[in-house]
Amino acid sequence: MKKLVFLVLVVAAVALLSRTYLVTDNQPGGRAQQPGKANTEPEPSAGRQDTRTFIASVAVEQVPEGTVYHVRPTRAGRLADRSALDIAWTQATAKGVPSRANLRQQFLCHPLSVIARAKPTWDLESWRPAVGGVWTMLAACNPG
Repeated sequence: MKKLVFLVLVVAAVALLSRTYLVTDNQPGGRAQQPGKANTEPEPSAGRQDTRTFIASVAVEQVPEGTVYHVRPTRAGRLADRSALDIAWTQATAKGVPSRANLRQQFLCHPLSVIARAKPTWDLESWRPAVGGVWTMLAACNPG
């Protein structure tokens, strides 16, 4: 029964991710675009400015495998919707997380995952590979 619930959660998360926020490294801001279609969506900063704080702090820890960035989200960060994820990532990088594809994919996975969203910190690990948003979700935000 637990496996079935987990599988349903994974499928739902992957469906949500694939429809709303596939991470691609070749597009500005990691925004997905369907082949053959122009991206007509306004940038998240277009219109009104979002002034919410999504990231409370980032603690850096050196471990034998590499560096772990312990990102502590605020309540708004845990509930961030698609339009706020770019702002949340910018806040995380401003607090010390390097702007790398593998770390961004792990970061975006957490608020999109029902389980990871609730963790006290979102631990982004430098040694994990960049495998894309869907594969990162399938790996429970910890690919490799």
